[in-house]
Amino acid sequence: MCKVFFTYRVIIVLTIWLVATGDAAAKKDTLLLSRMYGYAETIDTANVAGSHTFAYQRFFIKTDRRNALLMGVPTMWGVAHSGNRAFAGEAYERVNFYGIGHYDTERLLGVNTIPHRRNAMPTLLKYLTPEIYNSTILKDFLLSPFHRKNRRFYRYRVTYDSNGTAIVSFRPKVDNTQLVAGQAVVDFHSGRIITTELNGEYDMINFKLTLEMGDEGITTLLPVRCQLDTHFSLLGNRLIANYLCYYGLTTDVESTNTTIEGPEAADSFMKLAALRPEPLGLEEETVINEYLENERQHWLDTKDDTLPAPKKKHSLARTIFWDVLGDHLLNRVKQRFGPNDQGYLRINPILNPLYLGYSNRKGITYKFDVRSSYNFTPNRDISLRIKAGYSFKQRQLFLYVPLRFNYNKRRHAFFAIDLDYGRHIYNSEISNEINPITRDTLEIQGLRLDYFRDTYVRIYNNYDISSRFSFNVGFTLHNRMALHAKAFKQLGLRTQYRSFAPRAEVQYRPQGWKGPILTLDYERGIKGVLSSNTEYERWEADGSYILNMSRMQALSMRLGAGIYSKRAKRERFLDFTNFRDNNMPGGWNDDWSGEFELLRSEWYNSSLYYVRANTTYESPLLIISRLPLLGHFIEMERLYFGAVMAKEMKPYIELGYGLTTRLVSLGAFVGNKNGHFERVGVRFGFELFRKW
Repeated sequence: MCKVFFTYRVIIVLTIWLVATGDAAAKKDTLLLSRMYGYAETIDTANVAGSHTFAYQRFFIKTDRRNALLMGVPTMWGVAHSGNRAFAGEAYERVNFYGIGHYDTERLLGVNTIPHRRNAMPTLLKYLTPEIYNSTILKDFLLSPFHRKNRRFYRYRVTYDSNGTAIVSFRPKVDNTQLVAGQAVVDFHSGRIITTELNGEYDMINFKLTLEMGDEGITTLLPVRCQLDTHFSLLGNRLIANYLCYYGLTTDVESTNTTIEGPEAADSFMKLAALRPEPLGLEEETVINEYLENERQHWLDTKDDTLPAPKKKHSLARTIFWDVLGDHLLNRVKQRFGPNDQGYLRINPILNPLYLGYSNRKGITYKFDVRSSYNFTPNRDISLRIKAGYSFKQRQLFLYVPLRFNYNKRRHAFFAIDLDYGRHIYNSEISNEINPITRDTLEIQGLRLDYFRDTYVRIYNNYDISSRFSFNVGFTLHNRMALHAKAFKQLGLRTQYRSFAPRAEVQYRPQGWKGPILTLDYERGIKGVLSSNTEYERWEADGSYILNMSRMQALSMRLGAGIYSKRAKRERFLDFTNFRDNNMPGGWNDDWSGEFELLRSEWYNSSLYYVRANTTYESPLLIISRLPLLGHFIEMERLYFGAVMAKEMKPYIELGYGLTTRLVSLGAFVGNKNGHFERVGVRFGFELFRKW
């Protein structure tokens, strides 16, 4: 009996000891993680603005397998089209800080072996400037395991060393592309991360990111050495890309950021050799030496006047169709111009199927985008953009061309001219007049006689008198032509309506640019000016706010109303600024927020008034992203709600769900009008390489 009692006492004591030991270990782990989460808050970052440093960067790209499809990947034309399989490059840059997370870089010296000195896979450069203490490691993606609000997504394991450090290992609770795995060496007493390794896969890039952080002050929040090892696979193509970057260097050099060829290329590599924090690898050194030898031989062949230049076989078809047209049709074109690279031109690929989209109402659509700008001074620039699209189902060509001259960027002061062409607008008054007319003698069955093609020009000037108030004044010119002018003439109806309308807009931002934006807009159409034959008076109020929350979550809200307080029957078009069929969406976190996807186009132009509300909630880990296998590829999920009150719509309600993957964005929507089911529709758009 005594032996049994003694055994029970031992078991109880051991159990209590184990529980106490486990509780102590758990408290110790919790204390370390808490210090790690809060470490950035202990560092003074007030004096970083205005400082600068220097950085060294190099890369090595190797193609294990490649085929013709690689030429369709943005920025990869030179790699796919070259006869070489390995490429290398180096650069030395000046980094100017305006605050933590706010900086720019100035290339001082750089050279690479890619044909025409093109940059390949620039999307990888953002991995070289991680901010591991932020909610997201890389600007707007990859949830950091070192941020307190993200701990719900990770599992941690802590092991302790005798030198006052600990190894914190972490892995995601769910398999999702926005999460990473790896480990970090952390100082136990302060929570400072000394080194870390992050492994993940995002946007078809499998990566391992190895960081060595600074050892004192503000440098502890930034890496001093960053090594990135990646591989990319797509449709039989496989590439390996390695980057190495050193920050916090002090040596200044004279800027020679120009195209370098011939013997000067060797001089540039020699200059960079003196700046390298660590030697080149064997493969990198081999690629560079072969390149320099080829450049030297080519330069000698072209400069030697005593010997005939070697004859090279050139195919005219290859040169024109592949080197010129192929590069510009399949590849994104980016070009700097001007004496100090003040100008910038960007042309998206012209013949790229990835710019196709689909919706039930518009069918298949294709978009094209060109952007250009020129900086006169840091406070003054001019920009031009050409956005074009075509709806194959509606046979509509859309064109939007905004030209903006910023003459005082500090005050958001600019003069702008906007051209919009191709939008079809509905006129219910004319539709009612056509219906009673006998059409038997006219071959107009099936024609959209109540639709007009609208071309408008808006000229205006904007000025911010403070961070809270903006004033915008100008005028709008509309020219609306009947889609079927011949049929209109046979019916004795007017085929063209013009309007000239001065307008004024006041914008109020209670919390500055980061808070809600309230806008009041007034427009008055005047007859007789510039051949105007339409008069009207329109008022609109609009409020919008994007609330960015933690963990990449956001709530986009929009509330607005409008009314025509004056109208002329038959001669007026109900055309609101903030409630219209938007053919060229943009400006929100995604193209579908703040819009109605299923609402028929004629309802936008059939009521003298409207009241509308739209809300979109987005999160990287919402519903499907938590599922095994499929959830790994989900980058963002969204829930949509929209409602509008107008004539014959009391109300119209639309609900939707959407998700974004590396390949496509998908959305499903359902509409309800006046309490009755209206329709169901889907929409998709290609996302592949959009972030490249």
